[in-house]
Amino acid sequence: MSAHCKVSTQLKKTGLLTVFFLLPVTVGAQIKYELESYLPFNSLEELIVAILRIFITVAVPIIVLFIIYAGFKYVTAQGNAQQVQEATRALTYAIIGAVLIIGAVAISEIIANTIGAFAA
Repeated sequence: MSAHCKVSTQLKKTGLLTVFFLLPVTVGAQIKYELESYLPFNSLEELIVAILRIFITVAVPIIVLFIIYAGFKYVTAQGNAQQVQEATRALTYAIIGAVLIIGAVAISEIIANTIGAFAA
């Protein structure tokens, strides 16, 4: 057997020639990809609502702790003007944070209801 015949026989045995015969068939086929999500959310709106809920769950106890901290600073100030000012600043920032969080929830509800009204 010549060297050329040995190579040809080896290609037939390994099945490489079948790739060349199937290639034109697979090139014309359409390939479809489908992404599966393992997240429990079906839409972007549900994801944003879940993130807001987590944020609120974490932020509300922090705000309560800051209000308690500001009250503690008022009690321990004992008439010292600088410490009373620090306590007032801490209480002000805690209330501003609470208003911002409540505002974020309100704005997200308004947007969701507006989009829902247009979609219906």
